[in-house]
Amino acid sequence: MDNQKKVLAKEALQALAEIESTTNMENLVKDNKIEFVVADKTYRIRKPSFVERQNIDTIRRKEYLRLMADESYFFRKTWIEKYLKKGIDINAMESKVKAFQGEIEAVLLRLAVAVEPKDVELLKKEIYSLRDAQFSLSMETTDLLAHSIENQLLVFTNSYTTFVVLEQKVGEDWNKLFESYSDFMASDSKVIEQAFMYINYLVYNHIGEGK
Repeated sequence: MDNQKKVLAKEALQALAEIESTTNMENLVKDNKIEFVVADKTYRIRKPSFVERQNIDTIRRKEYLRLMADESYFFRKTWIEKYLKKGIDINAMESKVKAFQGEIEAVLLRLAVAVEPKDVELLKKEIYSLRDAQFSLSMETTDLLAHSIENQLLVFTNSYTTFVVLEQKVGEDWNKLFESYSDFMASDSKVIEQAFMYINYLVYNHIGEGK
């Protein structure tokens, strides 16, 4: 991942953290949909229907077979073994990412009972520092494993799912934003950035069921 993409990813993470702390992500989900506005136009992503999920699964399976047939792609396990021979221990890095989370949660508990403004600010700075370190290490491992079959398949599935469920409001109607997946992939817009930011919460975390 180049520096520009790292900056964009970090900005997205920070924006997401702000949303989580000020709005609560669950409150954004209404009837299994998330609406958002970009340049005064309203868009939404929604959970795919049963038929759409079947189609996504079919497309995902075809992409998996394509990756499997390509000798230049390896599974995550193989990449980890290759990196270890070069002195890079992915498993240790991922364990450290989890350890950072434990440290962050411990500081959050201290913050919850802190009363002195000076102590509160110091604890906040400590949390931000830990989060930055955790995120940097997580980004490094993600970058190292970016070409694994599992990662490529996940990115493809997320992208295709976003293409399927991304809609724009026109009058009182909701219309599919892109007619084809190739059009979707050729686009580079804030709308897609926003949609990517929300898709995992909506589709994979099952937030908003029954609302």
